[in-house]
Amino acid sequence: MKKLFRTSRNQPVEILSYTLNQIQNNPDTKVYIGGDSKLKSNGTIVYYTVVAYRYGSRGVHYVYNKEIVERKMTKWERLMGEIERIMNFATWFLENSPVKLHAIDFDLNQDKKYFSNRLVNLATGWGGSLGVTIYTKPDEVVASKAADHLTNKH
Repeated sequence: MKKLFRTSRNQPVEILSYTLNQIQNNPDTKVYIGGDSKLKSNGTIVYYTVVAYRYGSRGVHYVYNKEIVERKMTKWERLMGEIERIMNFATWFLENSPVKLHAIDFDLNQDKKYFSNRLVNLATGWGGSLGVTIYTKPDEVVASKAADHLTNKH
């Protein structure tokens, strides 16, 4: 199964060959997977799943997959949707690619004053079960920051 993502210039890329090419051209690349979502004013939810390529200390490049869901959801359901999309993709990626993930990022906050904190243990436990480093806010969430940028841009 081929998974299509898009570059920041909206060019479609097949994620496995694209990732292998990124690493071949930049051997010190660290690969992150993350995501974010945005509730639009009409009730539509836009999910972004991102693969971010960090080139040592020379910056980050990312590609994304966008999914639109047109149904009302609670905040809990929307955040679970983010986690499920990230984890389903990360699992597929690890099963189909020779590339080792550096980390999986979740746009969830460790600070208990935020609603998303309720899902931190679930997400980090599920993500950790894949044997990959897991980041949540305020840690370095490279891919989720890129996804957040997309949600605010579109």
